Amino acid sequence: MKPLPYKHFFSVKGDKYVWDDPEMFALKKRMLEGKRGYAIIEEVEKESTSNQLAYYFGGIIRQECMNSNSFAGMKEKEIHNALLLLVTGTMRTIYKRDGSTALVEMPEDFDAIMRSKKRMAEYIQKVIATLNVDFDIFPKPSEHYKTNKYRVEIQHFK
Repeated sequence: MKPLPYKHFFSVKGDKYVWDDPEMFALKKRMLEGKRGYAIIEEVEKESTSNQLAYYFGGIIRQECMNSNSFAGMKEKEIHNALLLLVTGTMRTIYKRDGSTALVEMPEDFDAIMRSKKRMAEYIQKVIATLNVDFDIFPKPSEHYKTNKYRVEIQHFK
């Protein structure tokens, strides 16, 4: 049975690697004695925070977009998909069997955006800019939604 992979975290000080768990790293080196291995060295990215997601879905989509005429009658998921396509969408050419072609709009994978705190922040900035320019919707900063300071309850008349 193949052993489970173990991530060896480190920080760089000067020209040296300072391992978070040097005993585990030394054990792995002994296990690989005489064998060939590989290493992938990447910077650790922080995942998007629940505050970013709450601001995007709760503040921008629920409070601003769903209360505007631009997205009237649309559900939260539909608004999210529309914004994702507008902000990250690209055009792809599909070649059919009969020789004809079709242009298809494809959004970026939202899960890939959510894996990085930095990419999620950039996406939220692009969404806000798109809403400002294309739809005249001006979301407030995230602090306003945390305290529900600007929360407006929608009245439904029968």
